[in-house]
Order: sequence, then structure tokens, then C-alpha cells
Amino acid sequence: MKLTQKNVAVFLSALMAVGTLAGCASNKSGDVASPAASAVLSAAPNSEAPIEITWTGRNPPTSSESAVQKYMEQKYNVKIKNINLDPANWKDQLNVKIAAGEIPDVFTHDAQMDQMQQWADQGVLASISVDEIKKYMPKYSAEVEKLDPNIYSYGLYKGKNWGIPRLYLEGNSPFVPVYNAAWMKAVGVSKAPETLQELEDLLTKFSNNDPDGNDKKDTFGLSGRGKDAPGQMFNSIFASYGIQRRGWNLGSDGKVYYGMVSEQARQAFKLLSKWYKDGLIDPEFVTDDWTRLRANFLRGRTGEMDSGLWYYLDELGTVGAEWKAKGQELVIGKGLKGPSGKALLLAASTITQPPQMLGVGVMKDEKKRIKILQILDDMAMNDEAYLMTRYGEKGVHYDLIGEAAIPKGEFTDPAKLGAQSGAGIWYAHLGSPTMYKHDLAKSRLDFKTKVNAGIETTKDPLNPALLPSASKVAATLDKMVDECMIKFIMGTVDTDKGFDEFVSQWMKAGGQQLTDEANQVYNERKKK
Repeated sequence: MKLTQKNVAVFLSALMAVGTLAGCASNKSGDVASPAASAVLSAAPNSEAPIEITWTGRNPPTSSESAVQKYMEQKYNVKIKNINLDPANWKDQLNVKIAAGEIPDVFTHDAQMDQMQQWADQGVLASISVDEIKKYMPKYSAEVEKLDPNIYSYGLYKGKNWGIPRLYLEGNSPFVPVYNAAWMKAVGVSKAPETLQELEDLLTKFSNNDPDGNDKKDTFGLSGRGKDAPGQMFNSIFASYGIQRRGWNLGSDGKVYYGMVSEQARQAFKLLSKWYKDGLIDPEFVTDDWTRLRANFLRGRTGEMDSGLWYYLDELGTVGAEWKAKGQELVIGKGLKGPSGKALLLAASTITQPPQMLGVGVMKDEKKRIKILQILDDMAMNDEAYLMTRYGEKGVHYDLIGEAAIPKGEFTDPAKLGAQSGAGIWYAHLGSPTMYKHDLAKSRLDFKTKVNAGIETTKDPLNPALLPSASKVAATLDKMVDECMIKFIMGTVDTDKGFDEFVSQWMKAGGQQLTDEANQVYNERKKK
């Protein structure tokens, strides 16, 4: 099968959106079952009656006779009952079923922290022992613990663990700054900026030295997504000040604080306000969205952009493909050393996601509980099981190019793949670094390694977490933050008295309560 930009990009973006991208393993696909798989099989020989497991996820199969379901039932000696949900309103549908007593054994991994806490309070979820996870998911546990020694703390609520750690492996990937190579050459700069001052010098030249050579003053250094993603504006600038401005940060005093109301944020806004006044920032940044931001960068209105991860930048990525088609080159930068003293970039998210939850019924059935844990471990860590449950049947639903699984034809659409085969993220809820080689071509993995090499990212010590007051005040606080960010940059509100007033208002509107709760959660997790 031909490896095209379209079929790879569609499938890859769907996987990334749900946080289950992963990578490599000891078995070669097509070989006999691995020792881990054999252990699962031997735990319940075929002479025993199959264990019934109720399962729900995203992109359901249309039949209980799907290829993946048959594979799982035969391999693991189970009988699976699917609880199908409409993706558009799965939460409401699932809550109705729960109210009627139809509680799945394996919950959809779309469930977030608020559902975890709600269902835990309702007695719907199983409280899973960390020791039991480690015992019956040994390979997966070893993987996740290497990535984050505190990974089991994120499933804690009211002193109990409510699920199996789940990963989003692009969570550590940074928003990487990229520059117009032709413009850099035109203004006499030979390498990407390494410090905040070097960036300011380059942006000044982009804005004032006619880098496109049209004898007009119609260029700017950079812009931002003021319309659709204010929280992602000027990522590399705030990172150089050492903060997650729309997240939590750990202070030198051991306390957690919100980045947007910190002194570092004030200083970053002072710099951005100066740049805006000096004409380095496109005045249309307020109305730019992702599409316009890319278009202005590509067409030569702005010379720098820092809103994309690595997979946007290679020849299969949105930005990289656009530039290649136009015959232009990008210079990919690294973190900028600034007042923080470190060269930091903003991480895309966090590598840990809300945990994989199991239904309360498995607490009363030890054999079923152990079986589920063993199955999840095998599907996440064994090549054969991973490829089958994630991609379907080789030659039918996907082809292998090297070790990368490339979906065929209509099966680049995750919903069609799930409906026809049961593959995708209906059963395969967990990903692991050892399976990443099947999700991405080696050339893309090599590109990722090259782009992200040596980059240190800002860290949110709390995420994922749902603070008790968040549902009441988060929307108001987020709106306040978005509006004030733009006002600070444009200079309509000053960064001295005006910033102090903003911080005071944010605290009174619920920010102080959230800060107290954030520190309480952080301290509780430290004890575990």
C-alpha cells in the first residue's frame, strides 16, 4: 500500500486525540504468543467456562462477531458483551445504563477525572489495588513507572486508587518554535535563536528589514491564536520565564501556584506588550485561529510560529507538508533561555491521563478482575495482540511498512475500522512506549527524536486532577484569563497596577479556593 499523507495523518490524529499513542515490543508480529500472552491463556484453560466481561469504548463494532472480538474471546477464553454508546452523547447514555444497574466491567477511556470522582462517590467503580495492578500487569506497570514514578497517584481519590494508569505519550512533546528559513537568510541570521534576547533581535529584523524583499513594511515577527486558543499564544515566551501560564507550577517554597497570576507571567506580559508596541507582533493576532496562523506564516506575513508539535512539522504534518508543497524550508528551533535560567518549552499536555476505570462488579469476582488486568497488560505490551486489537487483520485492515501499521483504504477512518473489525480504541484502551513502532513509521519516529532531543519542558505537578471547585469557577476564571492576556499584550491594561488588580479579582472569583485545593491534592499525593 502506498504511504500517503492523507491516510497516515487522519488515523494518527485520531489516535493522538485520545491519548493512546505508543511504541515497541519483544515479539515480532505474526509470531506465536509471547510469554505474557501465554500466562493469560494458562490462567484459564479452554476446558473452563469462559469468563463474561462487559466492555465499552469508542467506535464500537456493529456485530459481536467482529474479527477482534473473536480473537480476544478465543485467545483469552472470555465472552465479551459490548455496551454500545453513541459517541455524540456517550456520557448521558452510560449514566442511564448505570442508573439501571448495567455497569460495564471495562469503562470507556473517554471518561475524565470528573466522571471518575462522580462514579466513585456513587459506588460504581472498582477500587483497584496498586499491588494487584503491578502483579497482574507486570510489563505495563514497569513501563509506566519508568515514565513517571508518581504515576499511581493520579488515580487517587478519597484515599483509594480508582483505575489503571493511562498514558498520552505525546504529553511530553513541546510546542516547537519554527522560523522562515528564507527570511533568516535575508536578514543575515544563520541559526535559530537560543535565548530570549536573540529571538527579540530576530523578530525585530523580520519586522523592520524587509525580509521578503518587496520594499514594503508589511511583515511581522510572530502572531498568536487569539481567536480559538488564547491559552496557546506565545508558548515559547512564557516557557522561557519558567511557567505553565494556564496550569499549575511548583514554587521554591514547595507550594503550588497558578502560572497566570505569577510574577513570571507579569514579566512575560511586559515583554510582549513592548513587542506589540514595537510592531513585532501582528496586530491581527486577536482574530487569528490555527488556520490563519499557518496561512500568515506560510504566505510571508509572519516569520515565526510556536503553536505546533513535532508531528505538524515533518513532510506528513500539516505545517511541514504546506511548506514542502510551496518549495520553502523551515528552521526548527529549541527552547529559549530566558529569565528562568533554563531553555524551556511548553509541553503539549502531561504524559499521564485519567486512569482506565473498571466497574464495581469486578471487586466481587477475583477471577474476572485478574483476567481483565492480564488482558489489558497483554494488549498493551504484546506485538501480536496490540496489532490485532488496535489495527485489525493484517492485509485486510492494515499493511506493515517496516514495523509501522498503515491502515488500508476506508479503514483510515477510525469509526469505520471499529464498526467493521472491532479494532481501534473500542478494546485497545492502553498504549505503551514499546508499541510506538507500530503507530508511526520509523522516519517519523526518527524525526520526533531529532526535533525533541535535548528539550526540557515546563512541568505541571498536578495534572491530571479535578479540583472540587473547578466545575463552579473554572469557566469564569478561564474567560477572565483569556480576556486579560490580550489586554496586557495590547497595552490596554498595564502590567503594573492593572496586573495586580487582575490577580486580586482572579483570587476573589475562586482562584484562591482553587489554589488551596490544588495544594491539598498535591500534598496528599506526596504522601503516597
